[in-house]
Amino acid sequence: MLAATILLLAGCSSSTPLASGSSPSASIDQGSSAPAVGGTTQTSDGGQVTVVVEWAGPATGAVFDVQFDTHSVDLDALDLSNAILRNDRGDILSAEPWAAPKGGHHREGALAFEGDATTFFAGASWVELVLSGVGDLAERTLRWVVSA
Repeated sequence: MLAATILLLAGCSSSTPLASGSSPSASIDQGSSAPAVGGTTQTSDGGQVTVVVEWAGPATGAVFDVQFDTHSVDLDALDLSNAILRNDRGDILSAEPWAAPKGGHHREGALAFEGDATTFFAGASWVELVLSGVGDLAERTLRWVVSA
């Protein structure tokens, strides 16, 4: 009976466990996600908070729809003023104040960046949105491919 139980448990467990904070649908390391082609959604799941960011691509400028969901922390005090947007050339844009309505465990709103978005995106291969202090992770980095 003991041997049958051990075999059953072994068969139900994964042979390659996910990294802490990972989900099967996204490759996440320390809150980072695998690059996506511009105009797609990125997800970072970890540190007690799920972050979903949608970007319509360079044609819409440096504006991202940011959603936070959790069941364990209050998100009302969350401030994204330290968020940055950087590209492969090392150019950085700073976030404008995030005016998302308060919602306790769920918040969503547009996050825009100051600066010349046209110049920032021109010739860039990729851009990264870096969010600090969201949940228990020090930093989350979400990357989009701008040009091939």
